[in-house]
Amino acid sequence: MSDGTFLVSISGQLEYIEAFVEAGSDWYCKYEFVTGPDWKLIGGIEAGLSQICSVNRNGEKIVLNLPIEVMLKSTNVYGWPQLVLSVYKNMTLEGYGRCHIPLTPGTHGLDIFLSKPLTSTFLGYIASFFGYQPELLQPKMLATTAGNQLLRMTSTGQVKATISVVTQGFKNLGYDVGRVR
Repeated sequence: MSDGTFLVSISGQLEYIEAFVEAGSDWYCKYEFVTGPDWKLIGGIEAGLSQICSVNRNGEKIVLNLPIEVMLKSTNVYGWPQLVLSVYKNMTLEGYGRCHIPLTPGTHGLDIFLSKPLTSTFLGYIASFFGYQPELLQPKMLATTAGNQLLRMTSTGQVKATISVVTQGFKNLGYDVGRVR
């Protein structure tokens, strides 16, 4: 690649959700890759949605086994890819998660911690007793720092993921990502 670009290939799966699980609940997960302005999608799917997973027993893991695969091209590392998740239980938000894709090539196990927004007004607090749950209009805003200091969140669980990263053209541009696993 002599045009000053490099490639990053990301593949793997969102394995399962660990959260407070009650019998008879249905769970699903949305994912989205968020990158900087110099990044271009050249293969794969940038966003997706899992199947609905029904839970039969309390405390059971919610198995997703949702495959993800994307190939990206860029001229600089600014805006390195991030994975943003939205997890829902019975059509109600259970939490958002976010993580940077690892810089080093190889296979990585990721723990993506989930949190959901708390209401910011007294009226919202009263409405939460009737099932109201605040949601973000654009969950990918979590991948930036704009306005995040205004959010109050509470921890709700985590998603386990396995990601494989392959890079091409890094050394030609002078980037050193360390030892390959």
